[in-house]
Amino acid sequence: MTLDMTLAFAGAFLILAVSPGPGLVAILSRTLGGGYPAGMAVTAGLVIGDAIFLAIAMVGLSAIASAMGPLFQIIKYAGAAYLVWLGIQAFRSANAPVTVEAAPSRGGLLKDLGLGLFVTLGNPKPIIFYGALLPTFLDLSRIGVIDFAILMSVVIGVSFAVYSAYMVIAMRAGRLLMSGNTAKRLNQTTGVMLVGSGLVVASR
Repeated sequence: MTLDMTLAFAGAFLILAVSPGPGLVAILSRTLGGGYPAGMAVTAGLVIGDAIFLAIAMVGLSAIASAMGPLFQIIKYAGAAYLVWLGIQAFRSANAPVTVEAAPSRGGLLKDLGLGLFVTLGNPKPIIFYGALLPTFLDLSRIGVIDFAILMSVVIGVSFAVYSAYMVIAMRAGRLLMSGNTAKRLNQTTGVMLVGSGLVVASR
């Protein structure tokens, strides 16, 4: 794999990471609710999902969703249901101030990791990227183990760089917007975004 191909993949994946979607919503929501560790755990889950899609794409399967069969539908609806549940929880806590500091809880980060994985596997955006767009500028039949490692390094680097920047912005905004009315609106907005993302994921 040439340097030009690596840069092309990096540029395309950067656009994928920066663009709004269920993954970004989940990261911002969990960062505001559980601090940086929670946001990082969700990001790690997203990266694992990307690794799965990239590996499936390299096998030469033309349609990732078809390759996963019924499992894809189960994962998609489970992820959508979790997003809706998080949105409802945000609505229920609308009158409470936004929690910015991390609250330690058993299995909390593991659940956040699973959330990121579910969101990625059930999100049409990465499926289209890896199943349709990626083969247009990369010859997946010629990509070996070393090339896979290079591509995954790009995915990891870009994901954590982009989402860390979003997390910093979210945390700073959270500290500045702690008044009762603002916190209520923020929780309600987060709830709408999460529920909406869940419905979009389920409908596609």
